[in-house]
This record gives sequence, structure tokens and C-alpha cells, in this order.
Amino acid sequence: MNTIVLMGRLARDPETKLTSTQKGQTKVSRFPLVVKRNRTSKAFVVMITAYGNNAEFVEKYLEKGIKIALSGELVISQIKDEQTGTASYYTEVIMDNVEFAEAKTKKEESDGFQPAEKRKIPFDIPEELEQEMPFR
Repeated sequence: MNTIVLMGRLARDPETKLTSTQKGQTKVSRFPLVVKRNRTSKAFVVMITAYGNNAEFVEKYLEKGIKIALSGELVISQIKDEQTGTASYYTEVIMDNVEFAEAKTKKEESDGFQPAEKRKIPFDIPEELEQEMPFR
């Protein structure tokens, strides 16, 4: 099994391109995700790649600074330098699933949605019953 789960913030806006595959054209989105290390104030950056519908979601909804949680496949590729003959390694995550990890702030809400006001009960509740109601 090759699954990794990460939570972090986008370091910059995603870059989305069209690429040719055996099945035709498909979208590919790439972005760096800054992930905070446990129990320390240090962080590291992981390159994330999304294909197809995931790339369309990334292009439409994600931008620099948004906090997300994602799962995907860890891929480590070896790249050999033709001139020097030295090998280096490139690590990335191929995204399978993504979720927002925090709510939008009020200034970012663009659909005009306002939370409903707390309803007032149109009748009086006796004091002894009021104390017995743990959900109020």
C-alpha cells in the first residue's frame, strides 16, 4: 500500500496545464504544499500533482494560503544528470482526494450567505425545565 495523508497550506497558486495522454487531453495541476512538522515549529514543502477531475477542482477552488488535507500516492523518481552522471531524487505526491481544512472567513464569502439568527422561542419555559435541558 502506498498512501500518504498530508495537511498544509498552498505556498503559491496552482499551475494548471493541458497534457496529451493515450486517452486524449487531460488537465494537470501542480502546487507546493507547506506541511508543518509534528511537535516542532519547522515545516517542509511537498510538490503535489493532480490529474483529471482533481486538477479541475484544484484549478477552480484552490489558491495560495488555503489550508487543505489531502491523500495520495508518494512517488520518488530518480533523475540522472547527463553531464555529470550523478543521480538526484525528486519526491512528489499524486493527489487522490482533497478536502478543505478550515472554513472561509466572512470576507471571503462571496455568495451572500448569512447564518440564520438564533431563534427565539415564542413561549416561556418554566425555570425548572430550562435547567433540565442540556442541549440549550
